[in-house]
Amino acid sequence: MSTVRRLPWQPGSLLALYLGATCAVQLRASAGGLVRWSDYSVLAPLVAAALFSVRRTLTIGVATLVTSVAVYGFAIRGVSEGGRTVVIAAAVLSFGMSIVICRARLRLQSSPPAEGPGQHADSTPLNSDVQQMPDMPSRDTPSPWVTYMPPDLLPQPAAVEHAAWCTAADDTTRPEAHWLDVIPLPAARVALVAGSVPNGGDAAPAIVAELRAAVRALADMDLQPEELLTHLEHVLARLRPTNGSRHADVSELTATCLYAVYDPVTARCTLASAGYPAPTVVLPEGVVTAVEVPTSPPLGQMQPHAETTELDLAEGSVLLLHGYTTATPDPPTGTDGTVLVKADLGSQSGLNTMCQSALDVLLSERRYAHAGVLAARTRMFGSSNVACWDLAADLASVSQARKHVSQTLAEWGLEDTAPTTELIASELVTNALRHACPPVRLSLILHGTGLTCEVSDGSSVSPHLKRARTFDESGRGLFIVAQLTRRWGTRYNGHGKIIWAEEQLQPSEDAHTDGHTMAAHSGF
Repeated sequence: MSTVRRLPWQPGSLLALYLGATCAVQLRASAGGLVRWSDYSVLAPLVAAALFSVRRTLTIGVATLVTSVAVYGFAIRGVSEGGRTVVIAAAVLSFGMSIVICRARLRLQSSPPAEGPGQHADSTPLNSDVQQMPDMPSRDTPSPWVTYMPPDLLPQPAAVEHAAWCTAADDTTRPEAHWLDVIPLPAARVALVAGSVPNGGDAAPAIVAELRAAVRALADMDLQPEELLTHLEHVLARLRPTNGSRHADVSELTATCLYAVYDPVTARCTLASAGYPAPTVVLPEGVVTAVEVPTSPPLGQMQPHAETTELDLAEGSVLLLHGYTTATPDPPTGTDGTVLVKADLGSQSGLNTMCQSALDVLLSERRYAHAGVLAARTRMFGSSNVACWDLAADLASVSQARKHVSQTLAEWGLEDTAPTTELIASELVTNALRHACPPVRLSLILHGTGLTCEVSDGSSVSPHLKRARTFDESGRGLFIVAQLTRRWGTRYNGHGKIIWAEEQLQPSEDAHTDGHTMAAHSGF
């Protein structure tokens, strides 16, 4: 094939072959001196304009026009002047229409895509689907385009108010190899994620997409941060190529990841890191500190495994996670958790301004090809959203639990939800008292348009959904709970387990939560 491409006479021979074929077709169509132009002479330029480039379209159009004039003007004798004029005019018109089609195609290709709701025409496709910020402030020196993630591209959980910005260097040729994410969890909790693939080469964007999807799937299992990172390491191992693969640049593939879970009920953040820089915390009084996270190797080298860190955050604290793609496969110096402490973040009140200041620091030494910042301001739920009761290890506590639920929902203005929630609570409490061990604790959490009922106990035995037969006397509790709720599950802690079930509130019942819901969406 390469030899054929090098033959200098190929374009000329193809043109001569085309001219000969065109003449033969038109002569056959007009055999006997009759003026019968072929459909080929009219449609060939139009089809070429729709399929080929402008240069090839002009070549085909001119060749078709020349052969039409030659055939009908000179080759065929005895044709009337009127007939000859009509045939040649049709060929000229076809050639002109092909030029119009080419111009229309060029105009469509050069015009920007139409703007959708909440989008700009110059949106930049980054890993996290970001947009060009419309009101970028000017800087003294040329800087990369700064973009931000629109609120409809990341979920807006009730636990935090967040903003996210990303940027790419103007002259970078390195693909983006990091991601930032916000994942809602059961019971109004939220997971904040930052990750990077430093040595993935050209395959890094695809690997990042796989790892991000894996983190979201693992988060749905409600694992502890260190357990999630352990499972993520197994996912990374399956992404590595086998021996003898052509992708030798990712044969020693590693990744770094930070996974943090914030609980607005306890105002506690639980996080674990696999080789990733620690997050930065901006306290409500303006003090900027770096979280002390135990040092752990990246994913792919996690021996020993990551350790969990817990910290209490005052309401209104801002948790900053930064993502980065280095300009070289080797991580630059100064990428630890203290890189943002020197930024003047404590004096910033808005999350967008705080993200921009953090990006200025990250890009100050040109160490990154891509960088991003996720800022999350914490909220804390009070008595109007959370109610908890310690129950005695006695089946008589089931009726007491129903009374607690009924009274609390009446105070929250959710009387219509009380019968369903009472049934859910009684089933979960009964299972905990019969099959688990104390202490047993019942909680109600109101968040946005969801109402979560939680029952904790001191056992680590996981419940299973059963389908009881007609004459079975037990085994229907979780089945009833699953039918009455939109989702349910189990998570474990150092004291046992928590079984939770989340109801979807009806629109008529959202009056109590309107203020809470609007607050969760007011970050942008």
